[in-house]
Amino acid sequence: MKIGGKIKSVAAGVLAVSCVFAFAACGPGSSNAANTTANDEPVSTDLGDQKYELRLWDGAGLKTFDDQLITAFQKKYPNITIKATYDPDNTSQQNGPRIIASADAPDIARVTDINSAVRGHHLTNLDNYSDAYGWKLPDSQTEVYRVDAQGKIGSGSLYAIPDGVSMTGLFWNKNLAKKLGIDKAPATMGELEQDMKKAKDAGVLPMMMPAKEGGTSYIYQALLTNYEGRDAVQNWIIQKDGTTFNTKGAVKAAEQIKSWADSGYFPKDTLALDGSTALGRFCDGEGLFFPAGSWYTDSINKALGDGAGWIAFPGEKSGSSGSAAANAVTAFGIPATSKNKNAAAAFLNFLQSDEARQIAVDNGYPPIGDGAVPETDNQLLAQVLTSYEALVKYGNTTDYINNATAGMQASAIIPGFQSLIDGTKTPQQFVDSIQSQYEKEIS
Repeated sequence: MKIGGKIKSVAAGVLAVSCVFAFAACGPGSSNAANTTANDEPVSTDLGDQKYELRLWDGAGLKTFDDQLITAFQKKYPNITIKATYDPDNTSQQNGPRIIASADAPDIARVTDINSAVRGHHLTNLDNYSDAYGWKLPDSQTEVYRVDAQGKIGSGSLYAIPDGVSMTGLFWNKNLAKKLGIDKAPATMGELEQDMKKAKDAGVLPMMMPAKEGGTSYIYQALLTNYEGRDAVQNWIIQKDGTTFNTKGAVKAAEQIKSWADSGYFPKDTLALDGSTALGRFCDGEGLFFPAGSWYTDSINKALGDGAGWIAFPGEKSGSSGSAAANAVTAFGIPATSKNKNAAAAFLNFLQSDEARQIAVDNGYPPIGDGAVPETDNQLLAQVLTSYEALVKYGNTTDYINNATAGMQASAIIPGFQSLIDGTKTPQQFVDSIQSQYEKEIS
């Protein structure tokens, strides 16, 4: 992908200024005097017996997951208490930058816009903590939380740690497939299309598609990755210079989505169908395929049991590793104004422990790190974990195109796919609208 817009970095002169910010680093990719944080707190992994009370902020939908992590952490560190607050999920993305930038920010916070947080000197540089604890996470799990000295995302200093991974893929109903004479999951996008045609001809809904909230983006992104390549898609998402969404592959992927919609492969009410309703209908046996997220494994496994399957989105050629969009369930950072950075860093370190990894799996999420995969009784989740392990090995995951900018989902993805499917926008106009929103925000 070649790029149209350029990210506006912090001026070089600003980055060269002495450490005058209440921040663990002078700027993106740089650091204070060795092993110190803002508020003159020496970096240490030994918290002793001192009592700490930390505040944590996240999205409301993750309260159950967070509560379990907090309980386990407090058991290990009885001298640390964490009080959590939550914003509604539909507002947390927009509220994140303001909360992290506030003078009274929580000690541990969901990072929703790494770019603005680091450029505004609102997050603590975690490099010294990474060295002190010996953190080793796969690049695919930390790439979008690293920022270099020029303010570019993708490399440089670390500013957040994931607590688990959410990823997209393709659920399929094995029971319906068997009735249609389909005995295996599609190995290529071509086979997927053949299976959908077979379902349509037999009067079976080929693909459950909730387009009301932008769910179409999951399968679209898989097509885009096939046509443009993983690196091109990821580079656009992390706003690398010289990238653009306006490519032949992006238009071709939009044409494919429009073709499937026109062929009747999506529900008739797809434009009004939200994710939770689509999930319920798929669990009731409607739809051969359902491109969605790993967060639905528990519900689908309970409803369909061994009749439920999961695969990474297939590539163009048989034998490919497939692809997926994957990102942190929550990426936790330490706001610059935290007065308890060492205690907060201990929580980030705990997220990488075997105990926290098991909690992630118990809540339906692939764990961070690359150790032994925790056990699960959920056969569908086990398929997800195996799929993710392979994708990490081959490096064929990207972030979500919805996350390219803070306003991308609400201002471009949702209305864009609605207009593409109903014919209001041509595939080229759809692509142009995505890039236009992108350039508007990064400039």
